[in-house]
Amino acid sequence: MAKRTKVNDPQSQNNVDFAYDYYKPGDVVSQEIYTKDTQVREELKSLEYKIFKEKNPSFLSKFIVFGSSTIGRVIKFNINREDEKKLNTILYLLGYDFDARQLYGFSVFTLVMGFILGLPLILIGQLLAGLGVIVLGIMGLFGIQYFPKQQMSVRLSKASGDLVTAVLYMVIFMRQTPNLEGAVQFASDNLNSYLSFDLKKLIWDTAARKYSNIKEALDDYSKKWIKTSPAFTDAIFLIESSVSQEDEGRRLELLDEASDRILSGTYNSMTKYASSLKEPLNTIYMLGMVLPVLGLVLAPMMMAFVAVPDFGILLALMYDIALPLMVYFLIRNKLLTRPSGFGAPDFSNIPNLPKLGTFNLKIGSMKMQVNAIIPAAAVFVILLLPVYFLSSALFTFGPSQIYVSMFITAAIGFSLYVYFKLSVIQLRESEEELVSIESSFGVALSQMGSFLSQGYPAEATIIKVSENMKDTPVASFFQITVNNMRKLGMSLRDAFFNKLNGSVRFFPSPLIISAIRIFISSAEKSVGNASSAAMYVSRHLSNLRKIEEQVRSLLEEVTSGMRIEVGLLSPAMAGIVVGLTTLIGTVLRSLSSSISAIQTGLSTGSSGGNVASVVPFAFGLFNLSGGAIPLYTFQIIIGIYLVSLSIIIGYAISTISQPGDKILMRENMASMILMAMILYILIAFIVTLVFSSIGGLVITATHL
Repeated sequence: MAKRTKVNDPQSQNNVDFAYDYYKPGDVVSQEIYTKDTQVREELKSLEYKIFKEKNPSFLSKFIVFGSSTIGRVIKFNINREDEKKLNTILYLLGYDFDARQLYGFSVFTLVMGFILGLPLILIGQLLAGLGVIVLGIMGLFGIQYFPKQQMSVRLSKASGDLVTAVLYMVIFMRQTPNLEGAVQFASDNLNSYLSFDLKKLIWDTAARKYSNIKEALDDYSKKWIKTSPAFTDAIFLIESSVSQEDEGRRLELLDEASDRILSGTYNSMTKYASSLKEPLNTIYMLGMVLPVLGLVLAPMMMAFVAVPDFGILLALMYDIALPLMVYFLIRNKLLTRPSGFGAPDFSNIPNLPKLGTFNLKIGSMKMQVNAIIPAAAVFVILLLPVYFLSSALFTFGPSQIYVSMFITAAIGFSLYVYFKLSVIQLRESEEELVSIESSFGVALSQMGSFLSQGYPAEATIIKVSENMKDTPVASFFQITVNNMRKLGMSLRDAFFNKLNGSVRFFPSPLIISAIRIFISSAEKSVGNASSAAMYVSRHLSNLRKIEEQVRSLLEEVTSGMRIEVGLLSPAMAGIVVGLTTLIGTVLRSLSSSISAIQTGLSTGSSGGNVASVVPFAFGLFNLSGGAIPLYTFQIIIGIYLVSLSIIIGYAISTISQPGDKILMRENMASMILMAMILYILIAFIVTLVFSSIGGLVITATHL
């Protein structure tokens, strides 16, 4: 067996570029690997590989593929040779059939079209529309060029979430049967992600003679993770080394060390990630939230002294579209690098549970599924009714504009809260139940291993565990399994994995599914193997649980800070700004009336002829009318901006806590909107009331 170079050996670093390590910028793909990979892929005609290339393309992906494959063939843009080589590799590994020059050609085409369509609009007086089209062209230029790298980052994130599970599958298999190819096959069969396709392709490439054996293929594959997940590379090396060990005890020690290495690596990467989050998120918070809100204080002053056409539209575009998009993409770009653990559960196939976006409503004996949009729309209409009856107050300058327009902001915010909350309220209950089952599943596996070691067959073991854990959260899971075996006569595998009645269908936890698959596969070989596997997985889950708790405490510092900053500080500042704007607008409007009176007096005075001609010119430089936009428009713009930020931060918090969990994401969005809306409306109302009173006293005292 060839000697393997250690991962941390400086000499091995020279070999990194040999692998198609497309995950990090600056790495160059070997032309030899690229050519061989092309030959192998041309030979592969399997259905699974075709599915891999065409799996769930998004609309944006279809748009870029269509444009690059058609327009890009006509308009090609030359780029740096090394950049072209690396981008071609990324496009190829993603399964696209166009090259880098076609992609860049299409991106330049979008920029040119943006200017061609935008400039005429500006010339005919449609300034905002023209600028919007030009901005879209510029965004298309950079967005299309960045798209493949972003797609590869997403693929990396999804694949990295299964690294721990992949090592666990391989270790469990190798403990029973020291066959490396069988371990890779076992992991690829049980994983359900991009990593599964990667492992399958290693087997395909070995069969196609791209590699002489599976070890060479696995070595080549592990090199691509040497920078992003060195623990995985080390774990693969230990698994491979265990094959050559003659001493059985030493072989098992190496496998245990591989499992411990990937777990400790996961903890280290999560610790570094949590530490690295604080500074960029604080920067994003300052640039995207604090400074824009404080900048709103200057808005009424600018409106007062500079007559800006369409200022309300410009303010809405900036605060309700541009700033939220900027904050979203900055946060999303940072969250793409988050190391993942077990994926989120999928509740879409569980009977009697509502789909995402709906909830079950029971009226008497009748049960129906209601779309959450319906009650949300009802809340929106109810909160808008006062605006209909008090619409005249909107056109009377003063604090009444703020008070009435708050119903519009409340209608937008609280209707979104109702939608997000009701769309997951029942699913969230099931998810919390599943989390409690996961927390006690390690104990159940430990008991399974104990009963199996006493000589109980696998079926009897499940029954014994079901009886022993009757009063625990996991009892319902095992009870369904036992009922499937006793009443429906199912085999052990079908009792868990039957598509209609299998217990896993009702408890779709990736952690539980992985553990049960290992148990079933081991039990089909022997009771001893099943006992060993159950005990090993139990220990593995216990260690993983400890790491998750430590990581959660680290990430809690970040998420709690985001909750406070956006849920408390931003609404408070926004509410104060609304009140301050009302005060400034009231004073300036009164001052404008006084100036008009001065002009009238000077023009009718006997000695004011020359002065009267100067005053209109002097005061014409200013726009002292209390603002270029009504107060209610200003308040609504701020309210929508605050709702947008609450949604974005809810997304960020859920992604930090549990990537891919749409249920938790909507729950967090709902809680952030509720907290922000209540605080903002309360503070805006109180501050406006106080400041408007102060403004009235000032005007009365100064006789403005």
